[in-house]
Amino acid sequence: MKKVFETVSAMVLPAVVFLAIVSILVGAALFGKIGERMDIQGEDFSQMPDSQTIQDLCEREVPMIQCVGKKRWAVGESIPVAQIFAAVDAEGNKADIAVLDITDHNGDSAMEYYRKDTGQAVFSARGVYTFSLAAIDGQRKRGTGRFSVVVDGR
Repeated sequence: MKKVFETVSAMVLPAVVFLAIVSILVGAALFGKIGERMDIQGEDFSQMPDSQTIQDLCEREVPMIQCVGKKRWAVGESIPVAQIFAAVDAEGNKADIAVLDITDHNGDSAMEYYRKDTGQAVFSARGVYTFSLAAIDGQRKRGTGRFSVVVDGR
């Protein structure tokens, strides 16, 4: 019985491997033919007005943020964010600026010095503070920027 089992297993195992390889090759050829049959003509949406509008919006330039005020402030002096930073969109229109974060020279958050309701920051310690700002235009394009100011007691 053992001899019969060894002989059968010596024939069955290579046969199973051979059949698996053949079925993979036949399946790959068959799927290629089925895929060729399923190739249908699609509609070209690229020339439609909506597609052009979306393409124009995607290619639109993001708002640019600039520092237009002084970069050196005294300790305890009120820093009006809207007056020292300005943003313009692709057409040159003014865009609103939002403060995302303020960090000190160690990289720690200093948002406790910023008052969102007044849009002003008042720093009680000397240092270099980096403002992370975002500007969003009328088409909802968003531009970001990082600007540093020096707060010194001299």
